[in-house]
This record gives sequence, structure tokens and C-alpha cells, in this order.
Amino acid sequence: MSTKLTMSFKCAEGSTFSCNLDDPLDDLTAEQVSTVMDDMILADAFDIKGGLTKKASAEIITIMTNKLF
Repeated sequence: MSTKLTMSFKCAEGSTFSCNLDDPLDDLTAEQVSTVMDDMILADAFDIKGGLTKKASAEIITIMTNKLF
């Protein structure tokens, strides 16, 4: 089983940008993720036309793999 944190942002031109991080901490809170997302927006951390304007969503996705052979 593996997990990933997906953080999605709205961009100035109307599109959505997502950032994925593998294996987030088990005790990660919504408040921590929200703070990091705010910091990413303020720092203009990605080279995206118009920049990131606001947080859209954040979710931890769990992936279960059943190997068949």
C-alpha cells in the first residue's frame, strides 16, 4: 500500500495545477497542509503563467495494489 498527498491550486488563467508528494506523514493535519499551500502561493514556487491564485483542494490518496502474478 502506498499513499500520496495531492494539493490542487487554481491558476490566474483559470486552469488547475496539482502537486503530488509521495508518502506523506501519517499524522499530517489539514491545518499543516493548508499552511504549506498558502506558503507555496505566496512564494510563487512554480513557474506558472499568472501564478497560483488560491487553494482548490488537498487530499491523501491511498493506493492498494494486488499483484496477480
